[in-house]
Amino acid sequence: MNLDFPEIANLITSIAVVLGIIFGIIELRQSSRNRKDIAAFDIVRTVQTQEVRLAIQRVFTLPENADSQLISADPKMLDAVLAVDGACEMWGAMVFESVADLHMLDRMVGGWVRQSWIRIRKWVEAERVKTGNVNIGEWWQWLYEMLQADPDPGKAEGAYIAYRGKMRD
Repeated sequence: MNLDFPEIANLITSIAVVLGIIFGIIELRQSSRNRKDIAAFDIVRTVQTQEVRLAIQRVFTLPENADSQLISADPKMLDAVLAVDGACEMWGAMVFESVADLHMLDRMVGGWVRQSWIRIRKWVEAERVKTGNVNIGEWWQWLYEMLQADPDPGKAEGAYIAYRGKMRD
């Protein structure tokens, strides 16, 4: 087979384009993985702050569907609710923007998000009415609803059963 210079140049160009596309796909996948790793780190970092841990602990003392006055009348409880609200709002926006994966977040803090929303929901709704601001707790509520609609498989039976013998890639 005799190839002249233009045919060799076209072949080399075609190979370079194919290799470039393959490299681009690999880089996009790696970039997506890096973004998810950074999001996971941000979630963990938020949870590990003393403020958020203490706030969650305080919020969990509330009964489910706590009366909004119970929260508003107690400055320490209100501070705790606002700290939890700040974290949950950030996590909801991160999931919506595809910075964090819903199931990854569910495995890490889904229980906190669900249990705190169940306790504080009435306060959020009352604040929306009182202030006329529909954006209060918006991403927190969205995240709660998404977690309820599409929970991580480990939530139904426990990760120790759902993921027994499995490792993440």
